Amino acid sequence: MKFPFKKRKEVVFNTVEPHQGFILRNQENEITDFRDIDIEDYLADMFITPDQFVVLTAPKAQHKVRYVQACSQDGEIEVELGIEEKGTRLFYKMCSEEECCRIFLDFYENRLVPKMEEYKPVEF
Repeated sequence: MKFPFKKRKEVVFNTVEPHQGFILRNQENEITDFRDIDIEDYLADMFITPDQFVVLTAPKAQHKVRYVQACSQDGEIEVELGIEEKGTRLFYKMCSEEECCRIFLDFYENRLVPKMEEYKPVEF
């Protein structure tokens, strides 16, 4: 699974309603009762399985980030942030497995303050 082609223009999504607790999902499963080790397991599976993705959604935006998602393709890992500002915009960067894990775990622990200059807008 590749994220949609990045071409033309930036897309703004509707803001997700606040909810209880974090949600972790991939194409097979969605769980709400999990620990950091489960996030690591989902990511480890994504790193070795083609066309996998992982999405971690917070109950409400933290430092403007509502969710973090990643996919691996052709040996590279793309991490996307859903940034809430007048709707939700996606920003992405390519990174290593270690950096991808750190981003997800920092987000889960409310420690992710993204350096937005490292990310580019996702354009469709």
